[in-house]
Amino acid sequence: MTVTSLYERELLAVLNGFSDYVEKHADPEQLERLYHTWIPLLSTYVTHDAVESALDEWYAMIENDFLWLHYIEEKQVLTAKPIIQHILERWKKPFAFAGSRLPNDRYEHWADGIKWNIRTECAEYIIGIALPLGENEALLVHWFETDEGFQELLEDGFSETKDLTRQQYLNGHYLTCLSFQSDNP
Repeated sequence: MTVTSLYERELLAVLNGFSDYVEKHADPEQLERLYHTWIPLLSTYVTHDAVESALDEWYAMIENDFLWLHYIEEKQVLTAKPIIQHILERWKKPFAFAGSRLPNDRYEHWADGIKWNIRTECAEYIIGIALPLGENEALLVHWFETDEGFQELLEDGFSETKDLTRQQYLNGHYLTCLSFQSDNP
């Protein structure tokens, strides 16, 4: 076992504990409304369980990020390892990621064109929730496979908004963006 794997195991434990935290601290009525609205729409694209997990993570990490921030701060207090504390500090800024794999196995992010090393094994075209690890390096908490035409759908959706950056659009309209894939399997 390497030192790296020990750190990775601790970080994985942090991620794995988050669903229980959400279950205990999230507003159940808000989550139920999300489930009622989005599960039927998105379940044509992916499984019910995958949609529910994605809804929970988007809701608690991006839409109501105080849940994620509080959880991460609790975990930072519990670890004495500076490297874990540093990574958890980076994790306070999750973001929606949509991208395509480049020949060098990096991913070009639709929102800004920056090339990212994605530490999660993924498909060629993806959308998901990312946690920053280092400079232009991220771990995807969850991801869904898309296709080349999906980025055109993102462009079309983005063109209908005003006063948003592409990243703000992707974060705020993540579920709508997922529904583009449901509409065009």
